[in-house]
Amino acid sequence: MRRIFKWFLSFLVANTVVWAVGQAITRSRTSRDLSGDELEFYTFWNGTEFVPQSSSLRHVKARVLMGGATVDLREALPSPDGLTVEIGTLMGGTAVLVSKDWDVEVEETTRSASVEVRLDSRTEASSDQPKVTVHLATTFGGALVGYELPSQLD
Repeated sequence: MRRIFKWFLSFLVANTVVWAVGQAITRSRTSRDLSGDELEFYTFWNGTEFVPQSSSLRHVKARVLMGGATVDLREALPSPDGLTVEIGTLMGGTAVLVSKDWDVEVEETTRSASVEVRLDSRTEASSDQPKVTVHLATTFGGALVGYELPSQLD
């Protein structure tokens, strides 16, 4: 019984150390100023919502490892040159929310994952709409690109 307790305690301590180090790394690498033009978001073993508020957003990079994240871009304005969003998800789930007024293109690479794109299928985009390109790399998880989260839908 003592052996099992020691093993369990060692396992618990090791997981706590891994979690604490992961949290420290993600906090240090995540952009603090959400009004910047280029932002980075990281999450590890937790769920987080990121809401950029830039008036000229050019690039967003997000990495999700064994957790979940919502990247809500609807309060930001894409740069006139366009916005590139790179989302990497490993063993987790990520939602990217965009405005209905944007011309959004989604490029995906999946491995044992599920990606759902809930955007209007437009035949021709207006030239005055901001161009947004979303690159999804999802492995053993799920991703959603749309205007709202499923729970917000009518």
